[in-house]
Amino acid sequence: MKLKSGTPLQIALEFAAERIVPVGRVALDRGTAVLEYAPEFLASRLVLNPLFPPPGTALVRAAEPRAFGGLHGVFADSLPDAWGELLVRRRAAASGTDYHALTVLDKLAIVGRRGMGALAYRPTLSASDENGIDLDLLAHESLEVLEGRDSDVIPQLERLGGSSGGARPKVLVALNEAGEVRAGVDRIPAGFEAWIVKFRSARDVPDIGPLEAAYGAMARAAGVEMAESKLIAAGHGPGYFATKRFDRTPGGGRRHALSAAGLLELDWERSTLDYGELLKAVRIVTRHQGEVEKMFRRMVFNVLAHNRDDHVKQHAFLMDATGRWTLAPAYDLTFSQGPGGEHYLTVAGFGTNITRAAVDAVAKREGIDKDTVREAIDQVLDAVSRFTSFAGDYGLSARTTSEVGRALHRGLKDFGLSKL
Repeated sequence: MKLKSGTPLQIALEFAAERIVPVGRVALDRGTAVLEYAPEFLASRLVLNPLFPPPGTALVRAAEPRAFGGLHGVFADSLPDAWGELLVRRRAAASGTDYHALTVLDKLAIVGRRGMGALAYRPTLSASDENGIDLDLLAHESLEVLEGRDSDVIPQLERLGGSSGGARPKVLVALNEAGEVRAGVDRIPAGFEAWIVKFRSARDVPDIGPLEAAYGAMARAAGVEMAESKLIAAGHGPGYFATKRFDRTPGGGRRHALSAAGLLELDWERSTLDYGELLKAVRIVTRHQGEVEKMFRRMVFNVLAHNRDDHVKQHAFLMDATGRWTLAPAYDLTFSQGPGGEHYLTVAGFGTNITRAAVDAVAKREGIDKDTVREAIDQVLDAVSRFTSFAGDYGLSARTTSEVGRALHRGLKDFGLSKL
């Protein structure tokens, strides 16, 4: 479970079986990652991060090594986060490996080809894929793991989701139209598509699956671009929220994914960023005002829908095999209180009690015209005002519906609106 000392990692962008672009190799120098580009990558004219200096023959040291354990932000995006890290700890203990002796390169080798996006790391320390998937069993056992108990399915949980980010347990699977579930970490079987299925953590409301499904429907009604999502029935209790993977293409291809945290080299847990700065980054990366306006609408939704867990790892960019960058669809949209009851990202400096004036100030600085602003706010307001209807569509409990509804009403009043 550990690389031989001094072994560099070979990195490639695997867009498809016939379109693999070697990126180079990365090694640690006194705890800081150093990247050496491959000639093939230089010839491709692709970039890993649009804010990096243009690729060249010089070695590239991590810009903010303290933020990512010594790694470049673009590679740190691939590291297991929260749930995945817990599984790596358990796997290390089971194999007799000192978890604290694992370097960030060891962890990337554990990820191998199983991370989000198109980046792949070799040599790999990951296990093989498998076919039989029992979502009810995995959901139950993931709670056991979170509560510190052992589980016989830890290896399967690690293989199916140990490389994915986020705090909630999740598995990367393949689904077909008949509702059959297969392993979908590496290869997607013919007739299936790549999806993420989320389970409840001990800190979530019992019906977190229906809640996130209701928020997904509400966001789409608000004009927020999202990947397809649905609620999968559980054997007992509320169902599981599932969303199609936007980093995968039909036929099993991949897109390079880069979070705003990786792009800006920011530690999301400590960073202070305003939505205005994020909108500027969207313009620089995508070079398209339409993409800026998509992020603006997402900001309005997060404010009015009380989604305060909106830090810089919750927004991402995608690059296809031609090098074209776009804003990734919104993800992880749900009711959340945020740190200290505030948004991670401020709006014109405000983390709570955000008013229409603050939103207008961001729009004005980013050149978004008044008609676009008004249309976005009106559409988001209309969708949020129908939260109870969306909640009913997905069987959300009366208790959760009432609690969320009260919070949404308070937020609208702060914003200067009363419709709900």
